[in-house]
Amino acid sequence: MPYLPYYDNIDPGQGGSAMVIPEYPPFDLSRYQRFPCQKCESEFTSYEAWFQHRFEFHPLLRPTLFLGTREITSPRLIVTAPLNADQMRIVNTMECWLDERKVGIASLAQTLAKTRAGFFKVKLLGEQPGLQSDYEISIEIPADADVLRVESEFQRVTRAGVLSVVSVNQFIQNTLEARTARRYVDGLAAYLYGVLAKDQKGDTHLTQQQGRARLNEALQNLSEIGRPLATTITAIINFQCNAFASNDSLAAAPRLRLAMDWFEAARRGQDLSTLYRDETRPAPTSHVLLDAATDELLSWVALRLTKLREQAKFIERRARQDDWLPEDRTKAKVVATVLAEFEGDVMRAAQIARGFRHDPVFGNLAERLIAKSKDMGA
Repeated sequence: MPYLPYYDNIDPGQGGSAMVIPEYPPFDLSRYQRFPCQKCESEFTSYEAWFQHRFEFHPLLRPTLFLGTREITSPRLIVTAPLNADQMRIVNTMECWLDERKVGIASLAQTLAKTRAGFFKVKLLGEQPGLQSDYEISIEIPADADVLRVESEFQRVTRAGVLSVVSVNQFIQNTLEARTARRYVDGLAAYLYGVLAKDQKGDTHLTQQQGRARLNEALQNLSEIGRPLATTITAIINFQCNAFASNDSLAAAPRLRLAMDWFEAARRGQDLSTLYRDETRPAPTSHVLLDAATDELLSWVALRLTKLREQAKFIERRARQDDWLPEDRTKAKVVATVLAEFEGDVMRAAQIARGFRHDPVFGNLAERLIAKSKDMGA
C-alpha cells in the first residue's frame, strides 16, 4: 500500500543538526470566549449556541426558482414541456440576470415561457450580500407531430415481438426526421439497447454492465419527459435498480405499480395481502418491452403467496443465477425469504436473508428476520 512519509523535525542542512518546530502556546480554556451575533446584539459563550441562534433567527435565504410547486435545486434544468409564466416564481431575489443581461423577474418568466428551443444562463442575486444562485436552463420542447411519430415507431418495434440490434437501429433511422424530439429518441433507444444487453440477445455486443450504463442513460433522458411512455420506462428502470417509488403516474401500468408496492411493503415488513384487489381494467392500449428478469419478477409478485409458494424452489434457483444482475438476484432472494416466512420456516427465511444482509435497500428486512430466528433458537 502506498504511503506518505512525514518528518517531525526540519533539517536546515547545517552540521546535520535538526531544527525542532516550535510549539504554539497552549490554549487557555479558562479564558472567557465571546461569540457575538453580527445581525443583532446577542452574544453567546459557545459556538454551538451562536450557530443555533444564527440559523434559527437569521437564516440565509437563498434565491430560488420555482416552476409551479417544484423547487429547482439542480444548477442545470432541462425543460421538455411548455412553461407557464404565471406559475414561475422567483423568491428571495434582489436582481435577476439572463445571459449576462439584467432583467426583471416578469421579463425572465415571459422569455422562458415563449421559448420552445434555446439555452439560457440565469443568475439570481439574493437579498443578502454574497447569496447567489445560478441555473443553466435548456428548453427542448418537441413538436407534437414529432412526439407522436417517435411513439408510433417505438410501438412498431414492440409489436414485432422480437427485439434485435437491427430493429433498434431501424427505430433510430425511422425517427431521424423528428428533430425536435431527439432526446426522446435517444432515451428510448438507450432503453432498448439496455434490454438487449441485459438479456444478452438480439446480436448485441454490449456486456450486461454496458447495458446497465445504457439504462442509466435512458433514465437521465426520459425522466425529464412528461409522457406516459417515458414515465413508465423510467419507473421500470427504477424498479430494476431497487428504487420502489410508486405513485399515481403508474396508474396506467398496474402490473408495475403492484410490484413497486409489493417490494416496498416487503422491505418494511408490512402486510402484503392488502395489495391485491380484484379490479376490472380495460385492455392495454400500448406495451413496453421488458427484459426477461424484470418480466419474471413482475409475474411472481402478481400472485398471492398461497399460489406463489408452488414456485419457491424455482425462485431460489433464480436467486443464484449468474446471468441475473445483482439487483435482480436480490429481489429474487427477497421473494424467497417472504415465502419461507409465510410457510413458517423462519430459520430458512433468515438463512436466505443473510445473502442481502448488507444491501442498502433490504438490509433492515434481513436484520429483522435474522434477529427473529435467533429469538426462536434461544
